Amino acid sequence: MKTRSAGLFERAFVRVAVVLVGVAGPVLAQTDTFDRVIGTVEQTQRASVQSQQRIDRLDDQTRQMLERYRAALWQSQQLKVYAAQIEELAKTQASERESLQRQLAEMERVERELLPLMLRMIEGLESFIELDLPFLREERRGRIADLRRMMADPEVGTAEKFRRILEAYRIEVEYGNTLGAERVEIDGQLMDQLHVGRTALFALALDGDNALRWDASRAAWQPLPSRYIPAIRNGLRIARETAAPSLLVLPMPTATAASGETP
Repeated sequence: MKTRSAGLFERAFVRVAVVLVGVAGPVLAQTDTFDRVIGTVEQTQRASVQSQQRIDRLDDQTRQMLERYRAALWQSQQLKVYAAQIEELAKTQASERESLQRQLAEMERVERELLPLMLRMIEGLESFIELDLPFLREERRGRIADLRRMMADPEVGTAEKFRRILEAYRIEVEYGNTLGAERVEIDGQLMDQLHVGRTALFALALDGDNALRWDASRAAWQPLPSRYIPAIRNGLRIARETAAPSLLVLPMPTATAASGETP
């Protein structure tokens, strides 16, 4: 009896096992499929993340390239503006260089022509001084000697030479409009000399006893009446700025005096 029951139980267990095997087979097959699907999804997600990362990297590279392009474009525009300015500056400098070259050529020509003119001016001034009334002779002759030394000095520019020659002429012109006094020796006697412009020249002894006037027609000193001594003395004080300007009554040369007559 027990043996029969055991056999029935074994047969029943076998049937249940078969049923379980039959049920488990599809379930296990579905589980494999699910795992494969999950794996595929994970792979797809990883691939998607990697693709997004590559896209992000490409996007960063694109932005960097775009920024470099914009920077290069801006620099190119700045260089174009700078090049245009340099070109305009070069044109201006070329024009100025041509102008300077023309000016230098003109200056060289003027200097070649000006040098003989300045020498003639000095000679003319020297001749004028020698023919003029004999006042301030040493000072005026010394000025001529200085001008000649200056003309031989290569360190002095042409403009400075011409300026100093004109200055010497200006001084000579001023002599003709002023009173001047100096102490000189005339015929071995020390006297005060007064020049009235460059028209008349008088001399007064230091003791005030006698006076002279310069006779241009004879190129010699001539005695002067004593009545003119006060005027000469006053003229000397005015020339030395120790007295206020006033009217002087003195014998001035005239056309008849130049012919040899006494005024």
